[in-house]
Amino acid sequence: MPALTDIRWLVPLLMLTSAGAGILGALTGLGGGVIIVPLLTLVFRIDVRYAIGASLISVIATSSGAAAAYVREGYTNIRIAMLLEVATTAGALLGARLASAVNTSAIAVTFGVVLASSGLTSLKRHEERPPVRPDQLATRLGLDGSFPSRCSRWTSPWASPSKWRRRRATS
Repeated sequence: MPALTDIRWLVPLLMLTSAGAGILGALTGLGGGVIIVPLLTLVFRIDVRYAIGASLISVIATSSGAAAAYVREGYTNIRIAMLLEVATTAGALLGARLASAVNTSAIAVTFGVVLASSGLTSLKRHEERPPVRPDQLATRLGLDGSFPSRCSRWTSPWASPSKWRRRRATS
């Protein structure tokens, strides 16, 4: 195989592997960065800070495309998503500040630990949980609801499937 510094091989190889990362990221919800960052650092020998920066930019596009499909299918609670978006944006700004001050080896080890724990959590068997009554604050803020599950059509007996269907049909 030619050297990875040859641009004729590098660009198509990066595009092919990035497309695969996008597919896996959209399927699993983990984000393509779980695949792109190790690939860029281990295979292409790119500094971990640059790999994370490139991954974040590419994951924005992947996440937006996948999120549109999930919203269209009615699998997304927009209010919860917006709440998470605000918190994760604040965390991302803090993380970017820390990344410039922390040693790249510490960043790589932290990334590895997070990646390994995510993998172990995915392998663990998850039991179906019985439905719980929504919290009063969640109900007032419109953060409660229901979603399809494997064991039954709707996980919450307190949410109305017909309301969900109407909401989905009008969108």
